[in-house]
Amino acid sequence: MGTKFAPAARATVEEVLLSKSKLDRFPFINDIFCSLSYIFCIFNEQRQIVFVNDVLMKSLGVDNVDQVLGKRFGEAFECIHANDEVSGCGTSEHCRYCGAIHAIVQSKRTMEKTKEECRIKRIVNGKEASLELEVTSTPFVVEGDFYTIFSVIDITDKKRRGLIEKIFFHDILNTAGSLGNIFELMNEVSQNEKEELLEIASSLSKQILDEITSQRLLLQAENASLVVNNLKINAIEFLEVVVKDLRFHEVAVGKGIDLDKMSDHLSFISDPVILRKILNNMVKNALEASESGEKILLKAQKLGDKVRISVHNNSFMPPEVEMQVFMRSFSTKGVQRGLGTYSMKVFGEQCLGGKVNFTTHPERGTTFYIDLGNVVED
Repeated sequence: MGTKFAPAARATVEEVLLSKSKLDRFPFINDIFCSLSYIFCIFNEQRQIVFVNDVLMKSLGVDNVDQVLGKRFGEAFECIHANDEVSGCGTSEHCRYCGAIHAIVQSKRTMEKTKEECRIKRIVNGKEASLELEVTSTPFVVEGDFYTIFSVIDITDKKRRGLIEKIFFHDILNTAGSLGNIFELMNEVSQNEKEELLEIASSLSKQILDEITSQRLLLQAENASLVVNNLKINAIEFLEVVVKDLRFHEVAVGKGIDLDKMSDHLSFISDPVILRKILNNMVKNALEASESGEKILLKAQKLGDKVRISVHNNSFMPPEVEMQVFMRSFSTKGVQRGLGTYSMKVFGEQCLGGKVNFTTHPERGTTFYIDLGNVVED
């Protein structure tokens, strides 16, 4: 069996059950680890589960240990990439950037306790859900057999609070400060300059409101309580508004935002408020990835009965970024960032029923896009 990262070999069912029976001889293992309030399990040398505590079983919604025995971490937690390769969890390209697998492999190599953060996208009731975890992997040997003690702490809420604080205490305050500076200049400039400053001030005010409403809508979307209000949208007119709204954004300084002249003239049905949040994030993401003097392009294309709205920039994403780009809290822009691309997926797929994805190439650059149905005749 092949692998693109961790070893692919697996123990047989009989070998897994034998390992479990060996551990069962030590009653303190069950007594101690089932008294813990966090998720805990033990892996064999092939990273397969041979012991779990009741917290893990409850979190996975299983009532029989046989339902998880022999599975690997990503398989038990229903990671969306666990079955990318025939050899299972740990062997796909995406697994190269998984904190859980890194912790397990590193602890075995060094024979020391290893702690990592892990972002995982899993399927819950047929829908994608994101978790952010702190995992600790500790190796030990019993009767000549190698095992890994593996504990999991859910830090999703902690990470979310950090992101919200970053957005409100840094980004919004910076924008509000810029707005205040503009009004201080009002009495020192000509009438023509005042009109230009008022236009910039209006744009900054919209940015502040946009950040606040984006967080409210994202929370509603994650809780499946966001109400979708579908309307008829003219693609060209809609994209022109997006371009106008973001041309004074701080990430647009020295850069251009253009509407592709090859865009198709069409209308479609969708929620304009939610779609605008998606495109605003696509545009800001593209601008942050662009160099001074470069332009990004927005485009609308008719693809059968669907419309594809895309945002293109000249940069290229390396594999380590490409594999994690839609993970919540993942960002190339430092700590406490990373809701932009994640929210594109949540809004675009869970709320609008579309498909959000991207292409990236060293020579052709990067294009994020959303495909939506319901194209209508004008």
